[in-house]
Amino acid sequence: MSSNRPAGRPSSSKNAPPTSRRSARQQRIANREANRALTQAGTHGSGGSGSSILIYTLVAVVIAAVVIGSALVLTSKSTSKQALGSPNVPVASAVTPASIPVDGQTLGLASAKHTIDLWEDFQCPVCRDFTENIESQVVSNYVQTGKAKLVFHDLLVIDSGTGGTESLDAANAARCAADQGMFWPYHDWLYNNQYGEGSGAFTKDRLKTIGQLIGVKDQTKFATCVDSGTHNADVKSASTSSGYTSTPTITIDGGTPLGSYDYGTISAALDKALGVAPSPSASAAPTASPAASAPTASPAGVSPTVTPSASPS
Repeated sequence: MSSNRPAGRPSSSKNAPPTSRRSARQQRIANREANRALTQAGTHGSGGSGSSILIYTLVAVVIAAVVIGSALVLTSKSTSKQALGSPNVPVASAVTPASIPVDGQTLGLASAKHTIDLWEDFQCPVCRDFTENIESQVVSNYVQTGKAKLVFHDLLVIDSGTGGTESLDAANAARCAADQGMFWPYHDWLYNNQYGEGSGAFTKDRLKTIGQLIGVKDQTKFATCVDSGTHNADVKSASTSSGYTSTPTITIDGGTPLGSYDYGTISAALDKALGVAPSPSASAAPTASPAASAPTASPAGVSPTVTPSASPS
């Protein structure tokens, strides 16, 4: 991400694939040979055209060695993306209860009077933290109890920074799973299998493997949907139609986006919509003066993910 995105990614038990030690060794050998060539060139002095030709030849060797060494390192980095193991089973806190009714990307009773709209990117590390630590509380206290329903919307913000299509491919695959009533299990697996932006965690082969692991019934149909990008146009349309540029973005009943995505802010907005009076402890809290007040903070250590082109609010 750009400077507008979190400087560091949230902690995770998963490690990114290592780079090739062999390529690093080859780079050192190339550099050593280049230095040796330069040293030999310096011992000949300026003895005429023969010496000049030798010097030019040695300089060309140095340049070639540096170029080849750099290419080996870049090749190592690109191939290391494919060194991921099998996808991980989601952590318990990030598993959507199977008892809650679903309709595509909507979770909860269709008759629920209030709607929580959520815009996210499957590569967004802050969205992963939100899903595992905050969304699960919202689902438990408001969606599972029938007070509100949760609607997931795609908002692509990572691909523009990495130059890849992993966010788009993951969103398309999630919709392919939704075609067979499996969006939310797939959603859970995607967030628990992030390895960093553009890491290769969401290649099409890996996305199809996740479909197999969650038990999508028609694997042939699912694989075709993933490979052909059946829902790419829908994902892009959903991503741009909202006009939002940061993830996660949350609204209640179509209102303005909440200023923060912590549980206290979301529950307060939902309670207000439900007509629930604030608790006595909250109403008794002293009111801060305008000079001392500050915006509600997001969870410690993380900040929303934004597109590289987004301007500060």
